[in-house]
Amino acid sequence: MLHKNKKNIQVAKHYSYILYSNMLLRNEGAMSRMRKLCGLMAASLLMISNAYALEVGVGVKAGTIGAGIDLSMALTRTINLRASLTSIEIDDETDTFVVGDATDQGTIDATLNLDFGSSALLFDWYVFNGTFHITAGVLKNNGKIGFSGVLLDSADFGAITLTPADLVGGAISGSISAGESYEPYLGIGWGRKAGNDAGISLSVEIGVALLDPVADLNATLQGINLTQSEFDTAITEAENDLTQELDQLEAWPIISIGFNYAF
Repeated sequence: MLHKNKKNIQVAKHYSYILYSNMLLRNEGAMSRMRKLCGLMAASLLMISNAYALEVGVGVKAGTIGAGIDLSMALTRTINLRASLTSIEIDDETDTFVVGDATDQGTIDATLNLDFGSSALLFDWYVFNGTFHITAGVLKNNGKIGFSGVLLDSADFGAITLTPADLVGGAISGSISAGESYEPYLGIGWGRKAGNDAGISLSVEIGVALLDPVADLNATLQGINLTQSEFDTAITEAENDLTQELDQLEAWPIISIGFNYAF
């Protein structure tokens, strides 16, 4: 919304540190980069809003999909357009998981590197022209789990049995990604909208994003028990097993808390 006679607004700098969970505390480097990015984007947004008299807002948040920034622009008195970007990394977590047919499943002891994040384009409808809003749009879940580990015992994949002896060092690695495309998002929340009187407020959002997970596995064949073709078939079957299990997780719950500022 444009205002031809809008005066220049002087905005004080607000620095908000969100202690959401142990994940954030253990990743000070990633959070430092995120704070620098937030500061740069907020400064750019302020210059643009002063130059073109736009009603805009900026927010920082942390939640189940990482920590990041929101940039909002008022389209009408009750509707804001919002771009969102989040990211966080967690390295060297350990876990075990199973692969193979139900008749003979193998266990992989793995070290995990977790990357959480998202990018989204959203419309916030402030139904009562207050702080409560209904949100709809598209979101890409950039979450990815990379792992490297060791197959501890044999596993059946159809007519093929894969054993630790079939792999160089028994080693197997791969990744599981939450999705490769933008998916529908729906949620509700509370927070100051762009176009309100200038000021800072607490923001809370609860929503659900659809997932399209994909699994990828890598290993090197050794020994004479399997041919390369049989080995490739077993790895493909393992990827399909993981993807099918992940398909049961059709949606990802999103909960975030933070602060936003309306200019």
